[in-house]
Amino acid sequence: QVSDFLKKFGIATVAVNEDTPNCPVLWSVRAVLCFLLAPARILRQAIFEGRIPHLIVQPEQFTLNHGHLPKLARLLRDSKFVSRIARVAVDECHNIRNVGSSVNGRKPFRPAYGALPQLRIRLGKTTAWTFLSATVPDYIYNHIHQSLAIGPSPTIIRVSTNRPNLIYATHSLVGGRGNMHNLDLIVPKDFHPPMRLPKLVIFHGNKAETAIARQHINSLLPEALQNIGIVRHYHADMSREYLEDAYSSFADPDGTALILNATAGAGEGLDVEGINGVIIYGIASDIPTKSQWDGRAGRSTNAEAFCVQMVEPWVHEIDSSQLPIDPNDPDHPLSDAALTKKNPTKQERTGRASARHATSPECARVLQAEYYEDNSPEALHYTGRWCCDSSVHTGNMFALERFFLGPVHTEQPAPLPEKRKRTSYRPTKERPELEELLIEWRTEMHSRLTLRAIRPPTFILDSTAIKKLTMARASSITSAASITELLKQSSEWEYMWAEKLFNLISGYKPTVDKESEEDEPQPKRSRR
Repeated sequence: QVSDFLKKFGIATVAVNEDTPNCPVLWSVRAVLCFLLAPARILRQAIFEGRIPHLIVQPEQFTLNHGHLPKLARLLRDSKFVSRIARVAVDECHNIRNVGSSVNGRKPFRPAYGALPQLRIRLGKTTAWTFLSATVPDYIYNHIHQSLAIGPSPTIIRVSTNRPNLIYATHSLVGGRGNMHNLDLIVPKDFHPPMRLPKLVIFHGNKAETAIARQHINSLLPEALQNIGIVRHYHADMSREYLEDAYSSFADPDGTALILNATAGAGEGLDVEGINGVIIYGIASDIPTKSQWDGRAGRSTNAEAFCVQMVEPWVHEIDSSQLPIDPNDPDHPLSDAALTKKNPTKQERTGRASARHATSPECARVLQAEYYEDNSPEALHYTGRWCCDSSVHTGNMFALERFFLGPVHTEQPAPLPEKRKRTSYRPTKERPELEELLIEWRTEMHSRLTLRAIRPPTFILDSTAIKKLTMARASSITSAASITELLKQSSEWEYMWAEKLFNLISGYKPTVDKESEEDEPQPKRSRR
């Protein structure tokens, strides 16, 4: 952005971000653009005196950051500096509500956006404020208007939210998000130069998934094209050097990077021309987020681009016609549990409007226009081969294969082998008493045998059989036949002994030895 302001408009600009307060060298590096390696003190003085007319600033630079007050925030204590601030433009102002405020039980992800009202008070009435966003439905506008105490008659400029060159589609994730074969459609099986892959951004719900997806898509390429940077992943925990390299390669029309697996942060900061399409891997939590992600495709061009949202199987179980939508909070979570649970599931926290848009048979543009209350003549206009994949478009020949060279995955993943059930046994404390009863019973039965002189007691029950009977859980001994089956005995043995054994075992009632209970070691109590 700094480069754009300098090259396109000739405006001296400095970017102030999270690195700037704690790294004086970076202040001077930023100053190269205007002051040719000026030292940090000169840069600060230039900012203070207003000789740098334009600052691009993260909102965190106006509030406490990791317990420290950034340099820019300290400058705001000086009335002379404050008097030089003529205008403030808040880009992506929907973040004031969506990530700067507590919404539906969710803590603010970037509370500095929610602190902008304090900045407005500090700057005073003489500073003009402008709020900019492509995704401000009425309920978000009302929140901004109220929280920043905007006057009763602000100047409002509204243009259509419609991007006529975008084609919208919803596709079901076969087997869920964990089945990366859903992304096989990106790379054809016989891929080889001069074939060219589409330039794509794939949005994921977490950082780990970006790495897994990158690895999978990379493995689909011919060996000679693997690990050379065609497929990248991109999230905030990566080094600045890597992020800058990945971004520059992806932004360069002749760069190596063609497929970028990114998290939500790239949904607003990625302004790259020539992106052929966007894949949202898993349903978006709310409509403004989806719109921001979709908006990365087909920028600064009239060429058609596609936006495919791949949704989890549970999404299709939702009856969108039965979803009550509150106009003051259309992205209220599907489940009220998301308002109170510490870690709600994605299914619980997904917004109702988002679920409705993903499951409704209606035209995607109609749904979008209704959400943003876009009544402009161009709201439903489209210039691509299709508007969307909705069946309401008569004769719609839309198919994902028109955009991708690889196969669309339809095969369900093989079911995981069932876990072997752990055998359940009789409690250990009950076994010695039962063993004693069995040995006594065996002795008595042996004494009644006519041929006891040549048939030992083990003829009736050997030690292995006694062990099996004492270990078997009582609920598994349901009949004489169950004992025969457990001991793998003959029908003759069953006829002679099984019924007697069953009566003995089923009638056994463990006695509770209070004295032994008292002797059992008690769990140690931790000392305070």
